[in-house]
Amino acid sequence: MTKKNKAYFGYLKKEALSSLSNEEKMALFISEKLFTTTKILSLTSKTAINLLDPEQYKTVKKPVKALLNAYYSHITNTFQEYIENIFIDFFHSFNNQIFALENPEVKKIARLHYLTIIDNIHSPNFDIVRMSENNNGFPKVNNATKLELYSIKQDTFKTRAVQEYSKGLDQFLMGNSKKFNDGLLSEIPILKEIIQFEGDLKILLALNEEFKFEEFDFNYAPKIKSNGSIKTNTLPLSQIPETSLPMPTQEEMNQYVLDYVFSKKD
Repeated sequence: MTKKNKAYFGYLKKEALSSLSNEEKMALFISEKLFTTTKILSLTSKTAINLLDPEQYKTVKKPVKALLNAYYSHITNTFQEYIENIFIDFFHSFNNQIFALENPEVKKIARLHYLTIIDNIHSPNFDIVRMSENNNGFPKVNNATKLELYSIKQDTFKTRAVQEYSKGLDQFLMGNSKKFNDGLLSEIPILKEIIQFEGDLKILLALNEEFKFEEFDFNYAPKIKSNGSIKTNTLPLSQIPETSLPMPTQEEMNQYVLDYVFSKKD
């Protein structure tokens, strides 16, 4: 557990949060500066937007960024072994697929997997484009990097973790680490989504580090438990969340290799 996480883990260990009403709990969170109150524009299709009209704003309460990060880190640290297994399973298959191939061919196969992960069900369902000018003044449009979109997506997961598993946040603040266990994966869907997303992200970052598909400074510190020793699955495959990474079939891989790796250039 990092120093920042420790600052919030057990922060309210003297409080019986489960005995408080939602209103009492939120009042406590705000008084302890764990949540803040802010006003956001309430968008409706029936009313014209007027930024100067105070009645078009609604008050919302949301956790401070440091708490969001700490709670999310606690979740990913708790289920890190599942995340690692997704990563290991992928590269075990990938290493077999690229065996004895030259680097250019390996990069093409890696790119296929990179795009497959990006386009899967857990990928960000939005895009960002930016318009700028080149050195000659001509306009050009640049798409945001996929890793930038994943960074934004990760932030949404941090918010969803609090919204969809608020009881977990209570246990985290009370310092009850034993309340976070494998049994939750069949009960709390957001936890399985986070595990799969983080597994996908770890694969993307590793592929991008190796093959330099795109440039983006993702604030990510890889977690390595071993000193270069061989890591094997320590959890039964049956325990890995059902939302597994969609991999190309062997037939699809063979066809891709034939079409793009060993095809003749004009």
